[in-house]
Amino acid sequence: MNNTTNITASDGEDFCDYTRPSEVGIIVMSMFYIVMTILSLTGNILVIQTVAVNRRMHTVTNYLIINMAVADLLLTVFNMPSTTASFLKTTSYWVPGKLGLAMCKLIPFIQAVSVGSSVWNMNAIALDRFFAVVFPIRRYVTFPVAYGMMVVVWTLAIGISAPILYAMNLEPAEEPGQYYCGETWNLEDVSTSSAPKDYTIALFLFFYAIPLLMISVLYSFIIYKLWIRKLPGQRSETNEQRADKSKKKVLKMLLIVVVLFAICWLPLYVTQFMYFFGGPCGAPTSVVYFGYFIGHANSAINPCIYVLFNENFRKGFRDALLCRCQRRRIIPGASTIGIDNTYIDRGATSFKLNVVSPARQRVNDTYQ
Repeated sequence: MNNTTNITASDGEDFCDYTRPSEVGIIVMSMFYIVMTILSLTGNILVIQTVAVNRRMHTVTNYLIINMAVADLLLTVFNMPSTTASFLKTTSYWVPGKLGLAMCKLIPFIQAVSVGSSVWNMNAIALDRFFAVVFPIRRYVTFPVAYGMMVVVWTLAIGISAPILYAMNLEPAEEPGQYYCGETWNLEDVSTSSAPKDYTIALFLFFYAIPLLMISVLYSFIIYKLWIRKLPGQRSETNEQRADKSKKKVLKMLLIVVVLFAICWLPLYVTQFMYFFGGPCGAPTSVVYFGYFIGHANSAINPCIYVLFNENFRKGFRDALLCRCQRRRIIPGASTIGIDNTYIDRGATSFKLNVVSPARQRVNDTYQ
């Protein structure tokens, strides 16, 4: 059974036909969302646990990956269940009262923070890889620098998302005692204001276009250094050749993570621009649902990418699922030491420095 709402367009002649999917379609989408929520929750928790229980995976890149996993968990816990519930509801009415107002503000705010922190975190990873590959002699992104980058990432994400807490409000519906959650900016007639459109453009620029452009530039330099540039002379050192091979392999993984992020979140931005620039009716309801679904799916996809491309994550996931975790376990046969030859020993009372001669250093560097 379809629930259809006809809304008069601005010219007073056309009508916008917002048709809910059929009952079968709603059930199917809800089931997909439930499965996706379970996968995202399990996968991102395992990402954090895998790095936590393997001391020599305590590298800058892996810590930044954990930071991304935390952002994905926020989206999973707060946004996916509410979206699933919206599919199952037969109306668009919102929960009234202070609880409803808090949910109306926090749910879109947390989604924006999660998306923003993920994309700026990918910038931090790209910056770390840029210095490690292009300037390998000196270690620029140390652990203190990485911690500072994480603070900047979350500060940017929260600061740029903060206007949502002001813009989202409950509006009374025609039916007494019922409310809608909408972007009103506390204006009597938001349709006469450019604030929603301007803020949507700002979110697109700062949470999508600009960071992805920066990532593209950084990875272009890295690809040039690893694949295109030919250094004079013959490089006969086996360790150096293996290190380049390892860097290329993990760079492919990081590039896939970035590309999938861009693909997954683009449809949602398209639906938002269709609302402001594509006519009075905006995108069809099914397209809006798809935009949210594919964007949220990105949080469940990332752990799968790590498992497919990284041996340590594969073994860590398998051990966790088989309850074979050990706090100080070091995975045999896999690389552990970073380019700066350091890792964090949580069992010690202070930061521990481990130095290995270049000839004996494992080749998988900070990626593992």
